[in-house]
Order: sequence, then C-alpha cells, then structure tokens
Amino acid sequence: MLLAKIKKKFLKDPLKYLELIFLSLMLLSLPSFEAPKNIFLILFLATSLYRQFIKKTKDSWKPWDWIFLSYIASAFLSAIFAGIPNGDEWGGFRSFLIWTGFAWLLSRTRYENKEITWIMWVTILGTLPPLAWGLIENMVIHTKDTLQLHSVGHVNHSAIYLGIILGATLSVTLSTWRDVSFIKRLGLILLPILFFVAIIIGQSRGVFGISLIRLSLIILLIPNPKKIKAVAFALFAIILALMPVMNAAIIQKQIAVQNTNNTLSDRDLVWNVSFEAARFYPIFGVGNGNWNRITLEDLKRSREERGIPFDPTNYKLDAGHSHSLYLTSLVERGIVGFIVLMAFMGTWLVTLFRSYQKLKTSNQGSYIWGASLSAWIVTCGVGFVNSTFHHEHAILALLFLGLHLSYLKYHSPMRAKRY
Repeated sequence: MLLAKIKKKFLKDPLKYLELIFLSLMLLSLPSFEAPKNIFLILFLATSLYRQFIKKTKDSWKPWDWIFLSYIASAFLSAIFAGIPNGDEWGGFRSFLIWTGFAWLLSRTRYENKEITWIMWVTILGTLPPLAWGLIENMVIHTKDTLQLHSVGHVNHSAIYLGIILGATLSVTLSTWRDVSFIKRLGLILLPILFFVAIIIGQSRGVFGISLIRLSLIILLIPNPKKIKAVAFALFAIILALMPVMNAAIIQKQIAVQNTNNTLSDRDLVWNVSFEAARFYPIFGVGNGNWNRITLEDLKRSREERGIPFDPTNYKLDAGHSHSLYLTSLVERGIVGFIVLMAFMGTWLVTLFRSYQKLKTSNQGSYIWGASLSAWIVTCGVGFVNSTFHHEHAILALLFLGLHLSYLKYHSPMRAKRY
C-alpha cells in the first residue's frame, strides 16, 4: 500500500519528486560527503530550474528576487573587475551563483506541508552521523584534536553549522512539543541538548556566545505556555552550570587566551590586513576568494604611499581569510559587495520581523520562522569574528531562508491557540 501510494504521487508530478529526492540526498550528504553533496546540489538546481521554466503560472517579481539577483551580480562584478586577477575570483563567483540560486529557487517552489516537514527532519537527522563520527575522532580514537563534521571541516566552520542546526532543532522541538507522544518528546528534548553540548565540546567561543542569545530568543518567541518556556531555560541553565564542574574545554581555552593576552586569537592582526587591503580596490574589491593573495608588500606600499609607518608585526596573513563576514565582503567585493551584503541581511531581518505574527499561529510556521531566525543570527552574529555564509553553512542558512520565503508566499497558516 505504501509503495503504491508513493508511486501514485510520483507519477502525478515526477519532476517535483525527483527534485525532492535530489534535495534530500544533498542535505544528507552536506555535512558528510564532499563529492556527493556537490553532485546532488547541481542535480537539484537543474531539476528545480527546469520546473520553474515550464511552470504554467509564472510568479510575479518580488523584492527578494531583486536581492538575490543583486547578490549574484555583485559577485559577478567582483570577478570581472578583480583588483588582483587570475586568482579564485571566478571560482568564488560560481559558488555565489550556486548558493544564492539555491535559495532563490527554493523561495519560488511550493512544497506541501508534509514535504517541508520531511526536508526539516532530513536536514536535522542528517547531521547526527557526521557528529557521532566527529565525537569519536575527537574523544575516543583521538585522530582529531577538535570536533569537526567530516565534510564541513575546520572546527569553527563545523561549529557554525551546528549552531544553525541547534536553533532549527530547538524551534521544531518547541513548536511540535504539545502534539507528539511521550516517546517522541524525549527525542525532541535530547536533540537540541546534544547539539548544544557538541558546540561546547567544539570550543568555538563565538558560536557558543551567539547560541545563548539565539536559544533565549527562540524559547521566548515560539508560542508555548510559560511552564514549557521555564523548563527549556532550566535545562540549558543546568548544562551551563555543569560546565565549570566538568572543566569544559571551552572554559580552559578562554582562560588560556586571556593568560597570553590574546583573547581575539590574533584576529585583530588579521583584521588589520583587511582594513588596509580595503583601500586597494574600494569599488569592486580584490576579487572573490582572493584575500589570500594579499602580500606584505601590498600592505607596505599602501601605507608608504600615504606616508604612514609600516610595521609587519601588526599583520597576520597566514589565516587565509578575513575571519569576518563583513570584512571579507568589503575587501573581496568592495563597497558594492558590502552594500549588497548589508541589504541582503537587512531585508532578511525585516522579513523575520514582518512574518512573525503570521507564522507563529501554526506549528510549522513557527519552526520555519525559528530556523530562519537561527540562520540569520548565526550568520550575522558570528560573522563579526568569523567568515560565515560560505560553503556548507551558507547552503544550510540559505535552505532555511528559502523555505521561510516559500512558506510566506504559498501557505496561510491556520489559526492556532495562543499562549
């Protein structure tokens, strides 16, 4: 019966279900396997783009369409007018095109409620296998000295990915809590706790700090009785209280950097590079992904031309990137790219504000809104001290943004009880 039902639905709209299959496989591969995730992402984009092309009813052009187009265009201009050419400017543009196109297509695709639920759970549960393996590598067989998701890589990038997932998982837990059985409630409780503990183990201070803000906002804003909100706060408070008792590594890391007077872990020296390099080619920047082609000679020449002394110890180039979402945009894509980035993030924030009252009236609307909020807070907040919004965590953040915009466009949440 089940196979017959699936077959019937597939035959009704084969392209749509093929698209969902590619999307699901991509999301499962995203934190785990490098080549498969890229293959399935391209297959999803091709299928979704074709479906949009043959769609009988064409959607009208909305402000978000202009935002997506502008974001792609800014990367294109940075590639054409790259201040330091023959680097990674076109590879960087290709990445911007794929990630932004992914969110753009999602925002114009109508998925049924059950399909949205499926996508959310595939995304959340797909994080568990690489997280389990990362914990084993870090704490059991000791082949890694930090917690990393296999295909996400560096500890900070893995923490950013986990931070977004944590917010999405907590949103699902709080939104669906009243409508599930006792056994399912246990699972719903354990998932956000697991991801929060993983962030603590991962030692990313930026993600940890932003997580406290994000968790508080989600608990307060997802509609629930005061008792449930109090229990949620209490659970995370207990974990925080146990951190000193368990001698959490993140606390030891903070003490160590304070003792060496290096609280920012040399980020200030990396940012010095970006502040100076932003002067090189202020309109369109040095080119997408070309920060690592900046040299000490470039920095020295820039300062000497202005008659300012140059001290090479004030700069750190071996980081390879700006360690800041905003400085990366300013240096690599210039003033044009920086303005577009701020417009993108600003429009996303306005969308969150304007859609809250509408989406909080249904369980599904609540957790879609919460997942989008989580993606925005991590991307923008952690973006002050790390390079967010690229690679795997950019795709994850844009998944939740795309679902948010699609839900607003195609769904009218039914009235639910307010508390």
